[in-house]
Amino acid sequence: MIRERVVHKPDLRLVVPDERERVSLAARLRDWTVEHRWSLLMLLGLLIVAAVLHGRGMTRAPAFDDDEGTYMAQAWAVQTRHALAHYTYWYDHPPLGWLVLAVWTWMTGAFWRASSAVAAGREALLVVHLASCGLLYALARRLDLRRGFAALAVLLFTLSPLALFYQRMVYLDNLATPFLLGAFVLALSPRQRLSAYAASGACFAAAVLIKETSVLLLPALCWQVAVTTDIRTRRYCYALFVIMFVLIESLYPLYALLKNELLPGTGHVSLVGGILFQLVERKGSGSLFTSGSIARGVVHGWWALDPWLLGAAVLLPPLAFAQRRLRPLALILALQVLMPLRGGYLPVPYVIGLLPFTAVLAAGVGDWLWGSGGSRRPTDAAEPPRPGGAHSRTPRRKRWLGPTTAVVAVMLFVGSAVPGWWEKDRALMTDDQGAPLRQAQAWMEAHAAHDAWLLVDDSMWVDLVRAGFSPERTVWFYKLDLDPGIRPPLGWRSIRYLVVTQVMRNGLEELSSVRAAHNHSTLVASFGEGTQRVEIRMVR
Repeated sequence: MIRERVVHKPDLRLVVPDERERVSLAARLRDWTVEHRWSLLMLLGLLIVAAVLHGRGMTRAPAFDDDEGTYMAQAWAVQTRHALAHYTYWYDHPPLGWLVLAVWTWMTGAFWRASSAVAAGREALLVVHLASCGLLYALARRLDLRRGFAALAVLLFTLSPLALFYQRMVYLDNLATPFLLGAFVLALSPRQRLSAYAASGACFAAAVLIKETSVLLLPALCWQVAVTTDIRTRRYCYALFVIMFVLIESLYPLYALLKNELLPGTGHVSLVGGILFQLVERKGSGSLFTSGSIARGVVHGWWALDPWLLGAAVLLPPLAFAQRRLRPLALILALQVLMPLRGGYLPVPYVIGLLPFTAVLAAGVGDWLWGSGGSRRPTDAAEPPRPGGAHSRTPRRKRWLGPTTAVVAVMLFVGSAVPGWWEKDRALMTDDQGAPLRQAQAWMEAHAAHDAWLLVDDSMWVDLVRAGFSPERTVWFYKLDLDPGIRPPLGWRSIRYLVVTQVMRNGLEELSSVRAAHNHSTLVASFGEGTQRVEIRMVR
């Protein structure tokens, strides 16, 4: 007897989710919102505080910096010239940071809407800061901190005058911060999904492609992945993390290779040359322990803004290492504190990387002290409670030691630090430190010929070009000496006007052509005082 073979063909019809599935998704979203309603309400309040504090007066204080103008000029070049820089791109930093800024200015029309190019960038940085606040709160909660202490971390991160001063500025360190925080939030995924670790590697790669010094945090992130993942799936989690990180990171050297700019050679810039400059050839800032060194001056400037948070960054790592859940972040802070001691180049924005991890560790230590008294604490998976309960054997008088210490520390902080914070934050929200630069630009637009050769600070380069000045003859002053592509017909004698800021004054010793133009010029206008003074000088 021959049996007929029946072949079942797959149903290739498009499967559309039915109404029950859509309702189920909506129900899950509703349940998640209800479950986290208190955290969402608390975070909303924190974001409102951060938006008001960082948004009010952000285009007036602090004064515009030359680096801010450079990143915005590069974003302008991306948007208008489809190039990575307004001059030769020489691989000083990976370009993802100003590519992000270019996306913002393109989507919002910021270059044609905002009062200046740097003001457009500071708008974007406000959005970046709010995203960082939300991710910092999520990181604190995934580290098992109580809501109150998670909120404390965000408040420290956003209320400190040190944070308010530097987080407003268009620095690559600020743009990298949400990606770094996102990498750690994903590495602490409670469901330990493989996709979370792949996304963590991608976020960390993006942070490195924005600010290359972010790679220093890689050991701590790998440690965080190790202590979070299940031993049965750890190798798969690591594999996805590494693959995503390497694939995305390799785009940068691949770009240089395709441009024939990977290795040093005659007549072109190179990625390896840029790396060697940053690591080896760049002039160091001196020792922190040497009086009058640049490094000591930089740290003194940080200390003047906020000795409390800066002091906490130094003191917290030993305390945080006592808590298993805080150890990877304690390693980050310890590395960041030790790096300036090596005696190399210390950039002024370096402190930005310390701020989020100092804030979350300060809150974490406070949460640990509060919980050591026997109050309710969610159980750590890595530290299961001992049989019989740990608190049942804790003497009553010792149960209050931790919470009392936490309360006393908070009261001392509020009494000593908050008054100074209030005055400095109020000054940053009300002072107008950018007025001299705006006045100098208005003078140039009213009195200078638009076809004249100018030497300017990069913080006003885009604004002068937008006002009608020639982009070829409006020269970022560094380029007169350092860029072979900038060659005025008569050298420095072709320069008609110099717009002299403190950054240009600091560079006169090393830039011979700029110094010659400055020495053969006369003062025609001056705005502001001290380090904020802006001079307009005419070459005779």
